[in-house]
Amino acid sequence: MLTSEQLNHFARKGWVGPLEIFSPEKIAAVKACLEANSRLIVEANGQEILGFYNNVFNLETPRDHHLFHQPIRELFEDTELIKHIQQIAGEDLLLWYTNIFCKLPGQGEIKWHQAKEYYTSSDIDYQKKTLVYQDDEEPINLTVWVALDDADIENGCMRFANGSHQKLFKMLAGSRPAEEGVFAGISAHKTVWQREQKYSLDYDFDENDWDLETVPVEAGKAIIFTEKVMHSSFPNRSQRRRLGIIGRYVRPSTQVYPYRWQGEFIDENGHNIKRHYCILVSGKDDYGHNLVRDSHDLSDTEVQFQNSLNQVRFGQVNIPEDERQLEIYGLEKQSITGDCDQSKPNPILHPRKYIQWEAWNQYRGLSAEEAMTRYSQLVETFKRKNTSVESNSQISGDQKKITTSDIEAWLISYLAELLDLEAEEIDLESSFQSYGLSSAEGVGMIGDLGDWLGTTLNPALIYEYPNIATFSSKLAQ
Repeated sequence: MLTSEQLNHFARKGWVGPLEIFSPEKIAAVKACLEANSRLIVEANGQEILGFYNNVFNLETPRDHHLFHQPIRELFEDTELIKHIQQIAGEDLLLWYTNIFCKLPGQGEIKWHQAKEYYTSSDIDYQKKTLVYQDDEEPINLTVWVALDDADIENGCMRFANGSHQKLFKMLAGSRPAEEGVFAGISAHKTVWQREQKYSLDYDFDENDWDLETVPVEAGKAIIFTEKVMHSSFPNRSQRRRLGIIGRYVRPSTQVYPYRWQGEFIDENGHNIKRHYCILVSGKDDYGHNLVRDSHDLSDTEVQFQNSLNQVRFGQVNIPEDERQLEIYGLEKQSITGDCDQSKPNPILHPRKYIQWEAWNQYRGLSAEEAMTRYSQLVETFKRKNTSVESNSQISGDQKKITTSDIEAWLISYLAELLDLEAEEIDLESSFQSYGLSSAEGVGMIGDLGDWLGTTLNPALIYEYPNIATFSSKLAQ
């Protein structure tokens, strides 16, 4: 429970912490969940980021993974945590949002920001509020920031402008280029949540006018703060990861994504929130403003399919080098998208695309449920890997003394033979995906390359270093 001193601290400054709330086992379960269901991605500028896939939204995003992954949900339903929040916000509480914030070495700052009704870093649609509060209540939107790694100044801990929650700062829409936006430091600015926006908002806020406080947090501890307090975080200048996860809570009187009831399901950040729901974590809901559930509405078939999809996506299974690679591709497309909506490629000019088109189109008319069932049954026949002993960017075993050029030459020859291309047509900077290389074929290529090198390579490398140049450079280090 929060002491009277801690409650006064929150009232004055807008935040309180670090707090020791969770058991080590609960923190370990969340870390294991995130590490098993993520992959390293190399951006165009060479910066590594950690990518996540939301199995309810069917979208690559760090948002709302509590909707599918039980360890994350259990963290933010923790009894002791809820008692802390109730002391500030009252008995009736909805968990409406979670987000993963991972800063790898080299990732930049998150700039000063606050939030009340709008949750976007790009241009604002003032008719489309994320949250609508009841007129006769003081708005409550609390964030719980949980450190899964130690967070300090060197790797990007948070800082607060003490007392700034007492003021609502003017949002300056479109005042910055998107690449200089509030969250641009932790992700490429052309992500799903900024879509094709060219500009980012800013705030009429001068940090020199405020008492700023830096808050390092040990792994396993948490900070509770109101979203109205101005907050930011430092860039990661260390060689260590800084992994954190947040949960946000409102009263049931607050409307969450109210436009959904008019049939609009694309939020201000480009996410389809049709299957989003709130969770009543304490008290009661007398208002009925929101879609409130105890769990997602995915069928057992969908859940099995999503778990199987994660096994393939995150390199947890060995995919045989035979026709099953194309089966996996076609069944995944049919399960998520439905009947093939692409025009038939010319088999002479685009043989690779034609093969993929055939692999998908052969399932035309197959229901999503049947496609998911077949996909899961097929993945069940694949041998599981012991990925728990491999880090996302680790190469195990003894490597031959080999140069970047040697690896580039091998990959060019391999892809030319696989794709029936001339070696001159293979570009070092083009992504493997641009050649129509499926995840299954990519995993097979990693296995063959490992055999040639006389070592064992982590299959996730195909996602971490997505073209010949970055891939070869990494292996030659």
